[in-house]
Amino acid sequence: MNNPGQRRTKAITAVVYTSKLEAEWSAFACNCIPGGINLRRAAATALVLITILTATARSLPTGEPPLEPRPGTGMFLLLSDIHFDPYADTAIMEQLGATPLDACKGRASTAPSKLGSDTNYPLLKSTLDNVAATAAANHIHYDYALVTGDLLAHQFDATFNQCVGGGPAAYEKFTSATIAYVDALLAKAIPGVPVFITLGNNDSDKGDYAEPSPAFLQSVGRDWSRAWGSVPAAAKQSAVASFARAGNYAVPNPAVADDELIAVNSNLWVARNSGACGPADPDPRGQFAWLENVLTGLKNEHRSATLIMHVLPGMDAMRSSAGEPQSLWTSLCTQRFIGEMSNFRGVVRQIFAGHIHRDDFRILPDRDGKPLLPIHILPSVSPVYFNNPAVEIGWYDKRTGDLADFSPFFLDLANGRTNWTREYTFSQAYGFPHPSLSALVDLSREIRDGNPQSGVGGKYSSYYSVGVSLFLTSPNWLNYTCTQTEFAPRLFTRCKSEDPHHKP
Repeated sequence: MNNPGQRRTKAITAVVYTSKLEAEWSAFACNCIPGGINLRRAAATALVLITILTATARSLPTGEPPLEPRPGTGMFLLLSDIHFDPYADTAIMEQLGATPLDACKGRASTAPSKLGSDTNYPLLKSTLDNVAATAAANHIHYDYALVTGDLLAHQFDATFNQCVGGGPAAYEKFTSATIAYVDALLAKAIPGVPVFITLGNNDSDKGDYAEPSPAFLQSVGRDWSRAWGSVPAAAKQSAVASFARAGNYAVPNPAVADDELIAVNSNLWVARNSGACGPADPDPRGQFAWLENVLTGLKNEHRSATLIMHVLPGMDAMRSSAGEPQSLWTSLCTQRFIGEMSNFRGVVRQIFAGHIHRDDFRILPDRDGKPLLPIHILPSVSPVYFNNPAVEIGWYDKRTGDLADFSPFFLDLANGRTNWTREYTFSQAYGFPHPSLSALVDLSREIRDGNPQSGVGGKYSSYYSVGVSLFLTSPNWLNYTCTQTEFAPRLFTRCKSEDPHHKP
């Protein structure tokens, strides 16, 4: 066992490596320098850091509550950022209708993806096998499943051009076929469970953050609607038509009376999308008008809504850590969305999102800056950002649809383990009965006042990257904790300066 002096040396080394990796990975993520070269350098640095951090990893909670419905609750499944890579397996590429060039042919691996890579077939199969096995072992049933986008691997278009070619029409068919392939595997793992998916920024036949073609939207919409379960015919027809126009849809929650599941195409509002809302086009594809119309109908009918989206509003903690504050959405989109949610206070009850590949949350403010809505951020299946793969099993309130509790399950790639295990349960780990808005307000304060080495802050740091304490260190603590409550660069900067731990 290491003595205290050795542990202090490792902690100092970890901070140095984390700062280096964070800058390199941020540059890669924003395409500041050629991705492949930088990714390899970041991966090498990360693996050294992970070795150091896992040597002093914190123990996980014990005595987890039973994985079964509680009074007044049902159970559902939550996944995000699968980022399936079909190019890793020649047989799968051919099954999807593409013949790889000789330079890209290779024997498929039988081992799950490593940290720093997207999801190969063995990892996807392992994930879905675990989802099914966990339900069977605990005698539970998923009443429905939410998938918050990004089914396709990163740089999907570039790899297609290098390994297949054939032009836009061939690429559109391949992207649609790949998404349908992932959907089919999910349906096979949880037969009969309604599945609701939203578009991620990689889920396009036109490239990352680009608006998909009508043919792509029509194909994907038809595929996804087959997994919605017993949605009334009229609602399904309206939802498919809406998705074909703008990549969004609204359908009744199959497990909660008087609740609507609204899948928003948040890519239309993302700052990195050149077509996002701005002075020239304040409402791309009319999505704000569509959302207002849907919510107005629900308000008049005294019904509620659960929003699912891929890219969440607010600050980009990772990119902000490497320089000036960076927002995920454009300022106009963020302000208008906050205004809309304020107008429909009590109608929209919660938001589910993904994109950042981290286990986290946000507290959306109203137009007066007061807490309005919880945003539950799902960790990713893909380990490309040096996090362990994870899915979540959640409890929901059968009366309101609100998230009542949740448990992430993960595959500990960082320690070379092959079995999926439960990481923690929110109520047991943090001591709040539910991840409600008021609980998250208190929790965010506790986390911000803490540190990444101990207590509540230590738990949050460990859970953030699913057991790999990679980015969160004392020097950058506020870059991550202030994103939980601040949704504008000015307020984000003020949060860091007013915090008692801040050192100018």
